[in-house]
Amino acid sequence: MNKLILTTAAAFALGVSGAYAQDNNDNDQASSAAMIGVDNAKVEDGKITGISVNTDTAGYLVVHDDAEGAAPANLGHIAVQPGSTDDLSIELTGTPGPGLSLMLHDETNDNTTYDFGPGSTDVDTPTMRNGEPVVKAIDGM
Repeated sequence: MNKLILTTAAAFALGVSGAYAQDNNDNDQASSAAMIGVDNAKVEDGKITGISVNTDTAGYLVVHDDAEGAAPANLGHIAVQPGSTDDLSIELTGTPGPGLSLMLHDETNDNTTYDFGPGSTDVDTPTMRNGEPVVKAIDGM
């Protein structure tokens, strides 16, 4: 069973969207089955492959660079639909550092575009499970 790990990316997401995480506990109920699998994940040729996802809501799987001393950078994302999906591949828009995290975000404004980021932290917010964002660290990439 995959474990949730609170990483720099998760702390950043909670820091900029803490009010959402605290005020919207209904989201925890809807996302009780959300998980990210990285047992077969690898980074090569400008993309990360071999990722699996299970989610109850439409949203996005986002790749964050956990470079020490920097706010987590969004290196790429892919839309995900409710249910289980295996062998996902995400194109990377930058050069990954040694630590990466994958984080699920919900599609909250129904425009099918990933909009969460600096200056826009109230939409497409992190998927929450038991009061924590659904995030999985990938070390040694």
